[in-house]
Amino acid sequence: MRNFSGKISFFFFALIIAASPLLAQKEVSLTVTNSNLGLVRETRSILLKKGIQNFLLSDVPSRIDPTSVLVDTKKRSFQVLEQNYEYDLINVNKVLEKSIGQTIWLVDPQLGMFSGKLLSNSAEYLLLRDDDGKIQIVPKNDQQKVVLKNYDSTKTGFITKPTLLWKIKSEQAGKQDFQLSYLTRGVNWHADYVGKLSPDDSKLTLAAWVTVNNISGKTFRNARLKLMAGKLNILREQPRTMSTQMLVKAPRAESQFKEQSLFEYHLYTLQHPTTLKNNQVKQIQLFPEAQVSVDKMYEVTSYSPKNVRVYLSFKNTKSNHLGIPLPQGKLRVYKEADGEMEFVGEDRIDHTPKDETIKITLGSAFDISSSRKELKSERIGKFGRKKTVEYWLRNHKNTDVTIIVREMVYANETPKMIASDLKTYAVSARAIEFPVKVKANGQIRFKFTYYYD
Repeated sequence: MRNFSGKISFFFFALIIAASPLLAQKEVSLTVTNSNLGLVRETRSILLKKGIQNFLLSDVPSRIDPTSVLVDTKKRSFQVLEQNYEYDLINVNKVLEKSIGQTIWLVDPQLGMFSGKLLSNSAEYLLLRDDDGKIQIVPKNDQQKVVLKNYDSTKTGFITKPTLLWKIKSEQAGKQDFQLSYLTRGVNWHADYVGKLSPDDSKLTLAAWVTVNNISGKTFRNARLKLMAGKLNILREQPRTMSTQMLVKAPRAESQFKEQSLFEYHLYTLQHPTTLKNNQVKQIQLFPEAQVSVDKMYEVTSYSPKNVRVYLSFKNTKSNHLGIPLPQGKLRVYKEADGEMEFVGEDRIDHTPKDETIKITLGSAFDISSSRKELKSERIGKFGRKKTVEYWLRNHKNTDVTIIVREMVYANETPKMIASDLKTYAVSARAIEFPVKVKANGQIRFKFTYYYD
């Protein structure tokens, strides 16, 4: 048995969904945060009678926060006394449920056309009683047609789209303009960065796109789009699944967004109107390509001494062809080989202000090996400990490399170095750091002794 919902055809007689008077939408502005929340500002016009009346405000998102609605009338010509959010949307099964006890006509390709009082509606059967009092159990199928005569939609309260029901008091009759503001869930954005490494890994051609996802239940046409970057404190609803992210390669172009500071956040305003359809993922270039200088680094920590991580580091400065607030997002890095682009790793960057350094992890070095051995560990006093540690680094590459070796230390105070084979090191509260140069196809073994409380 096929799913009946949406398959059966209906012919409604006198089926009219009540509509409010003239309601025109003139301007739309949408500010999208990184927190699955958007602020919508609309300029609309409305046709009212003088006095108290009901008004259906349609074309609102299905995920609107009704408690956030703000109505601003410049002339103070009307006020909203009450508001109800109606989301009991019409569908096949709801209409049948509302028609129980009413007479319906059923057109079936095998049984012909007949009528009866609808007694029950289930997923597979309709239960009817004809004029003679006989009960008929009619299996549902895709070819059936149900005719509802004299259907009164005003008694069922069905609507075709999410609607705000207002009780309005108007001081005058006629067309009036107002500004409508509200918050809605289901709109989100993030940044996607694409980087192409130079042959010697010293330059990164960087481009950025923003991906805006709209599952709010409303299409925003010719909207002024703003993107807010920052970590807002928002009381969250239960999480919902978002659409799959997309990424396209950025062509060289002028920046389409104007950036400015706002409170403790940054706002990126698109310089032309755009339409954001419901259930659509839209991508727009954030800034044109910029070639930045990068440093490639190798790092080993005592947490994972056999794993040599490879990083890229670059400065977000004007002198490095950036110097703008960078919103959080994923950075994917490619490099050319034999005329084709190959993917070499990705990492996520956080919201990064200008003049800060960005460090991304691309993976682990294939041709560099390391190992760590704790040669001696002894307790000194009540809480102190003295350790002697040995590292062995092997470079199988045809070029020299510098590897940062970071010995992590859990201590109440800064550890103290007692002896070391290497003279260059830095000591901090949580680590001892060695920059170790290893020649091409060479190896180095070194040890050191330190003490901590």
